[in-house]
Amino acid sequence: RAHQPAAEWRQLRRLVAIGSEKWTNEDRQKILDWLTELDPATNAAEGKLAAARAGGPPPPTMDVRVMKQRAQPRATRVLHRGEFLDPGDPVTPGTPGVLPPIKARNGGEPDRLDLARWLIAPENPLTARVIVNHFLRHLFGVGLVRSAGDFGVRGDKPTHAELLDWLAREFVESGWSRKHVLRLILNSATYRQRSEFPSGTDEIDPLNTLLSRQNRIRVEGEIVRDLHLAAGGLLKAKIGGPSVFPPMPPEVAALSYANNFRWKTSAGEDRYRRGMYTFFKRTAPHPDLMTFDCPDANLACLDRTQSNTPLQALTTLNGDAFTEAARSLGARVAREKFAEDGARVTRLFRLALVRPPTAEEVATLSELLSEARSYYAANEADAKALAADVETAAWTTVARVVLNADEFINRE
Repeated sequence: RAHQPAAEWRQLRRLVAIGSEKWTNEDRQKILDWLTELDPATNAAEGKLAAARAGGPPPPTMDVRVMKQRAQPRATRVLHRGEFLDPGDPVTPGTPGVLPPIKARNGGEPDRLDLARWLIAPENPLTARVIVNHFLRHLFGVGLVRSAGDFGVRGDKPTHAELLDWLAREFVESGWSRKHVLRLILNSATYRQRSEFPSGTDEIDPLNTLLSRQNRIRVEGEIVRDLHLAAGGLLKAKIGGPSVFPPMPPEVAALSYANNFRWKTSAGEDRYRRGMYTFFKRTAPHPDLMTFDCPDANLACLDRTQSNTPLQALTTLNGDAFTEAARSLGARVAREKFAEDGARVTRLFRLALVRPPTAEEVATLSELLSEARSYYAANEADAKALAADVETAAWTTVARVVLNADEFINRE
């Protein structure tokens, strides 16, 4: 301690005197540096950390903001007509009388941790019910409670109240395991039904509230492009990282406010990242997302609407990302060794639609392939503009048709 400069000792004494609540980030760092240098236990821990870091690459980390409870919570009052200059009676943390009370672990007023424990307490079934209803809404297109954002007296009653309660209890007893509940639902006979109307149910159950069939669902807007990239073998499975900029018409970015935004298309694997990583500019969103009903980022959205317009078919047929996917899939099928074209058509079908084609589908696509070969053989410039050669261009044409099938982005 003798070698510590006097000025630093005075500064440390000042920090101790004012208390940790008033420390800045620089003050905390100074205290940490001092403990690391002088405290034996902290110094030993620092040595173990350095040894661990030297043994291999550090794990990925992320800076996050953390809210901390005040040591002395400030008084909160009712504001007359919302006017902050006219405060009324003080209020304390609690819940409406119809709900179970929040139990404070220290006997005083409940804090944020008490609220978190109350949310998942056994006597509060609402949290588990809401989460399970979201699972069902994602898997069936609609939940057992159709008003997914309102479980109150003005919301819709559950169509199968006992089933919702049972799934919620199963969720809690499994340790809040999402995988357990999702596996339970996905393996059920109800989920594995076809979306066709069973005979005689179109009048009895037109909205499928009895779950007599599966609901026909189109994938979300972010996943439409993902499916095409995956079928073409282009989708990158990397997780995390900054937003990416897949191809987009330059005229769209020019529509942003005051033309102050430039869309620089990503290169390498970032060009083929999943749609959830696409940069979202609120004043100029990516047209592929908006075409497939991705909600406006300015507002919260619980239920997405689904439209069916010709623009969607034109997008998947002509968009840059979708054309790249078809080209990659066509090139893959053209390279693979098969005895005849019918086997290649079957292979393409299995890669894209995960089923074998019918005899009629094989015949139709084989005829299209023959016409495409003839056209590109007579127009080699067009073939090179679409793909590398005539054969690849012909198979790209067939792949574009298969990838634009209705069943490719809709679950039956």
